[in-house]
Amino acid sequence: MDDFMDLLAKLDWFESLDAGVRWLSGTKSWKFVVSRNCGWSGQQVEAMLRHRGVKVWGRGFTRDTLTFRVNVKQANWAEYLLHQNAIPVLSRAFDPKNSQYAKREHFNVNSSNQRKRTGWLESLLSTLFD
Repeated sequence: MDDFMDLLAKLDWFESLDAGVRWLSGTKSWKFVVSRNCGWSGQQVEAMLRHRGVKVWGRGFTRDTLTFRVNVKQANWAEYLLHQNAIPVLSRAFDPKNSQYAKREHFNVNSSNQRKRTGWLESLLSTLFD
């Protein structure tokens, strides 16, 4: 099954074509490699980055890793977000300080003064009855 997955990864011509066009147009990018065993799917990682303004392209995968590219102007922010969400970055660090900053911020995010995430119904009920 793993060999089949590797074969599928190599057949993704559209991503390769997109990356080639971006390279020819002069778009500078940074390649990220993250672990596939981090509790996040590639789709979830991309959605998290996209939600925070980071455009992702050049996606790929192997048995153990997910790879993708971002604009070099957004690479520092993307790397920080990956570290903040405890997604192991296996590629070379864009800025080694990002892992330190994210650990500090991660501590603050988990502090007791953060509101618990709830659905809209729970929020409405707590507003009405608290």
